[in-house]
Amino acid sequence: MRTRACLATLLFAAVCLATSVPPAQAQDKDAITEMARRRFQEGVKFFDQKRYEEARAAFVQAYALKHHPAVLLNLAQSEIRSGHPLEAARHFSTYLRESPNATAAERAEAEKALATARTKLGRIHVSVASGAEVLVDGEVVGQSPLPEAVDATPGTHIVEAKLGARSASATVGVQVGRSSNATLSLEGGGAAAAPPPPPPPSAPTAAPPPPPETQEKPAPEAPRETAPPASEASVQVSTQGREPFFTWLGHNGVGVAGVAATVIGVGVGTGFVLAATKASDNADRVASQIEDEAARINVASMSICVDPRARVEAPESSLANAPKDQRDAEVDEFTQACSLLSDNLDKRKKDRTYATAGFVLAGVGFVATLTAYLVTSGKSTSSSRRAPSFQAVVLPVIGPGQTGLAVVGSF
Repeated sequence: MRTRACLATLLFAAVCLATSVPPAQAQDKDAITEMARRRFQEGVKFFDQKRYEEARAAFVQAYALKHHPAVLLNLAQSEIRSGHPLEAARHFSTYLRESPNATAAERAEAEKALATARTKLGRIHVSVASGAEVLVDGEVVGQSPLPEAVDATPGTHIVEAKLGARSASATVGVQVGRSSNATLSLEGGGAAAAPPPPPPPSAPTAAPPPPPETQEKPAPEAPRETAPPASEASVQVSTQGREPFFTWLGHNGVGVAGVAATVIGVGVGTGFVLAATKASDNADRVASQIEDEAARINVASMSICVDPRARVEAPESSLANAPKDQRDAEVDEFTQACSLLSDNLDKRKKDRTYATAGFVLAGVGFVATLTAYLVTSGKSTSSSRRAPSFQAVVLPVIGPGQTGLAVVGSF
């Protein structure tokens, strides 16, 4: 019942995007906050049971839905206990930077845990021109000047910096407990190629031949918009003969709400897909243990969870004539294992339903944005320029073992 209510809430909120932006945003916020609260409570439960990897997955989903300092601190604590020191260090650092209202005890705990995580890491001091985007192994870690050195695992890493058309990179070796330096120079990066050398003095001066296809291709025009971020690349729509999409998006509330719903839906769906995968792996592991134990006492594993006591005390069981205490202990173990298997199967089913709802929300948001753009964007006043046209259709994909969106389009 809760699953159906959550699904209905998500779908209703997505449909309302095209008609009433403020109520839709309020409903989305309420639904997302409730989902984040549930995932946070699940994470606390797993953490108390010392099931840190499962706690980490739950806190990741909660933080994706709601960027709250308490969620971030619990996520980092789960990561350091589940063997993810790099992620823990980065999240502890973020918590300390972005939580000025944290108590002295909370900050002291975070600083202590951060120091523990860094005993397994090294650090990279990056020196580059201010304003450059800094990447380590292709992952963006911030914009220069960085607030502190970058935590990194031991080994060789590629540090890059990008500023407009200029870029530079360097390979840096990192050792545990030590700091390395990466100094990047963006001077001359992205500059045009040098002109060819002048002809010898004895050569007659001649006009250079015209470049190929000069008559066919117009002069390049200045870029009117920057490239969209990776998360919005799938939101490209046709701009042929219309106001550019991102210009239109800057002043259209329905478009902003639609893009927000798409991004949130993809984030929610992806998070719950990961959680469902984890629950499925746990269920498979527990089922395998039940099968091994059932085979050891010579009973059928397929029926052991129906009535563990009847199976253990059955005539064909090797424990049929064992002492009662031994049989009771075996029954208790099977009961607990079967209960854990059932919990993981239920969690997998619930997470897959939530993932489907998230991707449906993303699809509805995308279609709402596309429809609003085609209906409300004015015709372009310039007829001499033709913007590249791209037409896309978004189709939800729901099937065994896969849930998501398929984008089919053409230029």
